[in-house]
Amino acid sequence: MPPKPKHWALLFYLVLFWGFAFGLIAMALEVFHPVALVWGRLTLGAIIMAGVLIYKRLSLPKDPVWLLRLLILSVTGNVLPFVLVAWAEQHVASGEVGLLMALMPITTLVMGHYFLTHERFTQQRMMGVFLGLAGVALLLGDDWWVYGGELRLTGQLVTLFATFCYAANGIYAKRLPPIDPVVLAAGSLAVGSILLLGPALWFQDWSQSLEIPSAWLALFVLGTMATGVATWVYFIVVGEVGPGFLSTINYLIPGVAFLVGITVLGETAGWPQYTALLLVLSGVWLIQPRPPKVHAATIAAVKG
Repeated sequence: MPPKPKHWALLFYLVLFWGFAFGLIAMALEVFHPVALVWGRLTLGAIIMAGVLIYKRLSLPKDPVWLLRLLILSVTGNVLPFVLVAWAEQHVASGEVGLLMALMPITTLVMGHYFLTHERFTQQRMMGVFLGLAGVALLLGDDWWVYGGELRLTGQLVTLFATFCYAANGIYAKRLPPIDPVVLAAGSLAVGSILLLGPALWFQDWSQSLEIPSAWLALFVLGTMATGVATWVYFIVVGEVGPGFLSTINYLIPGVAFLVGITVLGETAGWPQYTALLLVLSGVWLIQPRPPKVHAATIAAVKG
């Protein structure tokens, strides 16, 4: 069905909250350890999605095989990339992390070429991959010792590894037997929350975590609005309009994340960052299928 004003409003919601997610992570890191931050985010998101499951009269699978699948989905699509991104933002500006995460669709395309029969290179797509990699190379070679020392470069590389996690998650999800995607999302969030409960209690100094209320607010918005509600909104749009309508979020969200970092958080950026933004987003635009179709891993990457 053609998109209605409601769907455009939901698209704006996704771009806004998934674009702001990287800035919210930076704010929450003022108080929370990366692992505790991700645990809180996954727990709040799981609570929201549990409500959606009840509303839709669905339930999580009890088959051990599906529980193992949910574990793999959670580790590759939630736990590992979320923790990597949060750790990276301790040393790399949130806007730059959001920009680097724009490489995810390109990473998915490259991996899908080898693991999925319907993902094949064309001349246009190869040019898109080249532009995306050129943008990343520009960021990695940008006088990193001046701004953040070796840890900035490490944070950039960790962010790039997170894109591989998301790509692997998307490819794995495409190979699963049919199941309601709401069940997959709710199950992976819940499994992630359980996995990180112990580490979160271990790493976080909860006795001093009330010192900055804005960090708690950032975590609450990140978990509820940018993870739980946004996941539900995503499935509403895909179910009613189709994934092609959401193809533009692949390059809108990194742009929003970059602008939020500069305008809201006061992060600095020079010509390498702006040039890399242009190169990476141009590459993402070129690799979009014609007619456009969102890659399966998009939901994971744009969440930060």
